Amino acid sequence: MGTADLHIHSIYSHDATTTVRAILKQAADVELDVIAITDHDEVRGSLEAQQLASIYGLEVIPGVEVSTREGHLVALFIKTLPPAGMSLIETLDHIGQQGGIAIAPHPFNNLPNSLSMESVLGALTNSQVKDVLKGIETHNMGTQNFDRVARKIAVFLPFAKIASSDAHIYWAIGAGRTEFPGKTARDLRTALEKNTTIPIPYEEEFSARVILSWVRRITMRRFGYASDARSISSPISTKPLSHSMIRRIRKKQDSE
Repeated sequence: MGTADLHIHSIYSHDATTTVRAILKQAADVELDVIAITDHDEVRGSLEAQQLASIYGLEVIPGVEVSTREGHLVALFIKTLPPAGMSLIETLDHIGQQGGIAIAPHPFNNLPNSLSMESVLGALTNSQVKDVLKGIETHNMGTQNFDRVARKIAVFLPFAKIASSDAHIYWAIGAGRTEFPGKTARDLRTALEKNTTIPIPYEEEFSARVILSWVRRITMRRFGYASDARSISSPISTKPLSHSMIRRIRKKQDSE
C-alpha cells in the first residue's frame, strides 16, 4: 500500500510557511509516496514540486485549492489553473475538461469556505460534472473537530474517503494521510476513481500547541526571518509571492 497527503500548502499560499523544497524533504522523511501541493488559487508551488520531486523519491500530483462561490475545492491532475470565483459546477467542468479530478475538502460544516451538503449533492446529481468529483475529506487535521458529519455522510456517498493534513507548517505534512493500493500517482488516481482509498487520520487531538506553532511561524514570516531550515521568511501578502521573492527565500533557507 502507498501513502499520500493530498492537501498541503507552501509559501505560494499567503497563510503558509514552508518552501517547496522543505515540503518535499518532510514528505520524504515521513515516508509518503505521493503528495499534492494545493495552494490557494495558485499552481506555481505544485509545478515547482513536480520538477524537484524525483530528487526526494516522491511523485507530485499537480493541484490547487480553488475558491469557488460555494466554497473551496481541491483540484488534482490539472494542467491549468481553474479561475477563482466560479460556481462549483463551473469549476468542476473546467477541471474535467482538462482531465483532472476533484476532492471536497473539509466539507459539511459551518466553517468559512467549506462546501455544503447541498452543493456537493448538486454536483453529484449533475450529469455534466458528476464524474469529476471523486473524493471527500473525511479527516482533515485542521478541522478534525468538525469532521464528524462528513464521516457519517460519506458512508452513503460514492466518493473516495480522504484524510489530509491541510498542512500550513512543515511538521504537519503527513499528519493526515491516505492509503491506496500501489505506490504511484497513477495508482492513486485509480484508487480515487474506484473508491478504494483508506483515510489514516491525525492521531492526536488538535490542540492549542498546533495553533500557536502556526501563529509563531506566520508571524516570523511577516517579520522576515525563520527559526529553522524548514520554515521560511517573507512578508505576508494577500497576493502570491513573486519569483524573485521565492528565490531570495530559498537562498536564505539553503544558507541556514
